[in-house]
Amino acid sequence: MLTEFFDISPTMDLSNVSRHMGTKLQILLPKLACSHSTPVDGIHSIDLSIAENALIGEAVLVMAKEAVAKSLTLKDLSYPAGVGGDSGLLKALAGFFNTYFKPSTSVKPEHVIATSGAGNALDALLSSICDEGDQVLVLGPCWEGFTPYLLIHANVEPIIVNAPTLEGSTQMDIVYALRDVYNTATHPERIKGVVLTNPSNPLGKCYTVDVLRKILEFCDVNEMHLISDEVYALSRLQNVNCFQPFISALSLLDDNLNANLATLAPRVHVVWSMSKDFGCSGIRLGCIISQANMAARIGSGLASYWQISSLASAVAVFMLNSPDVPNLIARNSELLGEAYTILTDGLTKLAIKYIPADYGLFLFAKVGEHCKTPKDEVEIVKGLKKIGLIVAPGQRFNCGGQEYGWVRITFSQPAKMIRTALIMIETYLGDYYMKREITNMQLL
Repeated sequence: MLTEFFDISPTMDLSNVSRHMGTKLQILLPKLACSHSTPVDGIHSIDLSIAENALIGEAVLVMAKEAVAKSLTLKDLSYPAGVGGDSGLLKALAGFFNTYFKPSTSVKPEHVIATSGAGNALDALLSSICDEGDQVLVLGPCWEGFTPYLLIHANVEPIIVNAPTLEGSTQMDIVYALRDVYNTATHPERIKGVVLTNPSNPLGKCYTVDVLRKILEFCDVNEMHLISDEVYALSRLQNVNCFQPFISALSLLDDNLNANLATLAPRVHVVWSMSKDFGCSGIRLGCIISQANMAARIGSGLASYWQISSLASAVAVFMLNSPDVPNLIARNSELLGEAYTILTDGLTKLAIKYIPADYGLFLFAKVGEHCKTPKDEVEIVKGLKKIGLIVAPGQRFNCGGQEYGWVRITFSQPAKMIRTALIMIETYLGDYYMKREITNMQLL
């Protein structure tokens, strides 16, 4: 983590950087300084704050080693070919999307731009479709990392849009909220797009087909881009009562949409990476699918030019073309479902409220039931950290200040780790509420 090696201070000397970078750092430094993911010295910690999938790591490692042994060639030691990625990689990605994302129009290799991860994809795409100082509407709650990726290079301002409740975040309530925010914006002409994550991070829920269509129609009417971050698309939780299956934005550009497809299609873009569904965030391989906007593809390709390692490309091509991919995806789904069940069974026994997830590597749980302020939530998170359990505070996910006490808990880790985490939560909350009770009695 950045905070491990640098003294991140909101009052850092900014006199020797450019004005535009100084302005951006003034926004970002307070967020970095508040990171809760660094372990406490001298304590062996369980870190469930990071959305990484360790459940299929061994299987993916075997495939990656086989890829290096069998497919790495002398050519891979040279500069990568092509602006948007190696032709073999683009072909493999196109085939992957046609198989698993059910696009309305078949994805061709020329529709894909390879990037060094989903974050780089977002950064490159926004640099291509937005001017400096433009804004995008980001559907919340959402990943905190959107802000730096939007800000550092493209200099695009995120406007977070929240439904009245967390449960309504992937339902029609979010469409009404989207319209309200746009209609009351001071400069709606500077709002160039909508960014959403489907399945959601941190809720692990999918948007319904009706909601997705309404969002696309909203973008059509207001001449906006839609950027759909679909990095958890295949991370379904098996044997969990799935309320809403994943539906890709690529699958909705058809006659059922009340929109002008000729003008909307060039403004619909999907971002994906291998980090989550394939459990290999260190390989840094992502992509943009933009089927009807050649200029945006070329611009994004130039913005991410030569940022993909030939080694990462070779591993990705081998894995995506492997006949074992269906089995890997199925096994991942099975393991995620089992891990989710261990966590939710434990939370239920502890009477801790959570939002049921259908996809992803984590869930949102209200560990701090009596939290009334941001400070209360921070106290809970810091308290857990002191006894060796690191979780992600809900405030990091732009929840709109609706409620406090929520945390995101990653469950895509070994069962023993999840069970130990549950014991730590029980221990901490027991002490926490005992101290509250004593304090309340003293005040009487």
